Amino acid sequence: MASPVNILVVDDLASQRLTVEAALADLGESIVSVESGREALKFLMENDAAVVLLDVNMPEMDGFETATLIRQRPKNSSTPIIFLTADHDEIQTARGYALGAVDYLTCPFLPDVLRTKVKVFVQLSRAQDRIRQEAEQRVAFLREQAARAAAEQQSRRLRLLSEAGGVLMRSMDGTPFEDEMLRILVPAMADEAGIQFADGWERPKAVVWRRIAEGGGVDEVAMPAGPLAAAAVRGIQHPALMALDRDTQGRPRSLVLPVAVPGRAYAVLAVARHGEAPGYSSEERDLMSLIAGRCAVALDNRRLYRDVQERDRRKDEFLAMLSHELRNPLGAITSAARLLELIGAVDERAIRATQVVGRQSAHLARIVDDLLDVSRVTVGHITLNKVPLDLRELAEQSVESLRASGQLDHHQVTLRGESAMVEADAARMQQVLTNLVVNAIKYSDHGGKIDVGVAPDGDVVRVKVEDDGIGIAPELLGHVFEVFVQGEQSLDRAKGGLGIGLTLVKRLIELQGGTVRAYSEGAGKGSTFLIELPRLRVVSRPHSGERGAGTYRSGPLSVLVIDDNDDARIMLRTLLQISGHKVHEAATGPEAVDVAMRTQPDLALVDLGLPGFDGFEVSRRLRQDVRTRNIVLVALTGYGQVEDREKTASYGFLTHLVKPVTSERLDEVFGKVAQARESRERLPAG
Repeated sequence: MASPVNILVVDDLASQRLTVEAALADLGESIVSVESGREALKFLMENDAAVVLLDVNMPEMDGFETATLIRQRPKNSSTPIIFLTADHDEIQTARGYALGAVDYLTCPFLPDVLRTKVKVFVQLSRAQDRIRQEAEQRVAFLREQAARAAAEQQSRRLRLLSEAGGVLMRSMDGTPFEDEMLRILVPAMADEAGIQFADGWERPKAVVWRRIAEGGGVDEVAMPAGPLAAAAVRGIQHPALMALDRDTQGRPRSLVLPVAVPGRAYAVLAVARHGEAPGYSSEERDLMSLIAGRCAVALDNRRLYRDVQERDRRKDEFLAMLSHELRNPLGAITSAARLLELIGAVDERAIRATQVVGRQSAHLARIVDDLLDVSRVTVGHITLNKVPLDLRELAEQSVESLRASGQLDHHQVTLRGESAMVEADAARMQQVLTNLVVNAIKYSDHGGKIDVGVAPDGDVVRVKVEDDGIGIAPELLGHVFEVFVQGEQSLDRAKGGLGIGLTLVKRLIELQGGTVRAYSEGAGKGSTFLIELPRLRVVSRPHSGERGAGTYRSGPLSVLVIDDNDDARIMLRTLLQISGHKVHEAATGPEAVDVAMRTQPDLALVDLGLPGFDGFEVSRRLRQDVRTRNIVLVALTGYGQVEDREKTASYGFLTHLVKPVTSERLDEVFGKVAQARESRERLPAG
């Protein structure tokens, strides 16, 4: 049932108001009676009325003045007004109609007549309300549809942007993204689209173009032509947004967008809609600009990534060459020092000088190793060979090795603790322990005490290296593991170094699942370094017979030394001859192959960087000839990168030795070769 509408009765006489109310009571509507024009205006300010029954003759403000004020309000400009009066005056009647009255009744009036007239306007009001409600509903529906369409358009744009972002993300490794990008844009956003690259930007194709064919499919266009392609060429020459071929609403059907970052233009992205298709809205233009911008960022990131890769490659090449150039003379120096030790010296000064040469060459070799290792560890180019090992035994080996080299002569070093098993890389852990002890030596005065402790504790094994040296300043304590960070140095740099040893310690320990921390109470109060590694509780220890493998004492062997460094070759030859081996030598690749053919040695120590052709070509040629294919090849070189070791293994070398090589390592290799010879076996050719 419809809600009652308001019927406003305005009359200064209460009796007249009651008469009207009684006549209209049967309509069942809401009858509002007021006694003045002022009250009527106040009511209409806050409420609607289907019709106003207005007395003409009222004190203060008569009906005509009230009607004039009602009509002046936009809200009530069309509200029906019926004048009621006791005086029939044609002039007043005309004035009433002039003010917009819909009727003019003279009292007394018949109730049925009044009721009928008012009923018409009530019904008209209801019809208007119904029309207004339907219109509001229609407007709400249209707004909802528009909002839904806008949301769908926004969702489509976001989905398109997400797909484009995925394509660009996958292109970070240098994979061309343009074909896949255009497949996203055509036909979703364009009937035709292309990417034109600027000159000098290396891509597989200078231009990539796609277009909807007549049959509805999408064709790749090798040589695009037409207004859009021409605009793309202009866009390369003058990078700027171009909006072309506007529709009837002024929206562009073609866009040429620069793919550029500040200071560098990479390409242009061109899109177009053909036929009667609408042009690009402002939102779509923003979307295409955003995609072009992201393409530019992706290309710029790719350029930067490529530059970083190129610099990293050059750095690796430099480090490899540095390693080779430093280790070659180190190998000669080390061999000469060992030769002097074997020959012996009567003069105490000569003995001391020989020991100094040996110690300092070993120290220099360790610095070179640390410098190269910290570079490889930083970029993740290092491989760990994790095996069960006893940290107590490893710590003992490290300390004894330093003691044998004379580096502990001026310090009191004690080792304590018990067996503690971990799974780690033995060589790298020995490197860690050696670096920590050497660091303690470096920052302790002569006579200083250094304590190395190994102890299992629950699920971890703790290794502690303590000294009573100069300590670590509080402001430096949080940075001691950063590369090139050192404490304050005096001019003589007596406590010097490169500042990379502790960085290497931290990286190597973390790669093996452990942690390392530094403690110090301040300057002059010593320092403590604490390593924690996961404890290995159950492990099958190697049999004693397995431990001794590789310690076989070799008899005389026939050895070919191949090295273009005369000093290194001559020193190693002399050292091996004193040890009882028969030695042949060669300085170039072709000479090495010729000597090997003639002498057919048991073992060849091969430098990789040789004139004529390199050590890999020497290996290849020796393996091809039946006379030399069983010669054991050992790489003895200044190149020690992981890639170098992998390559020598693939060429059939027994092992890869990096200069300077220790006599113990040489003895181990010679022992394996002698065992194979004595048992009349030949090692696999690889």
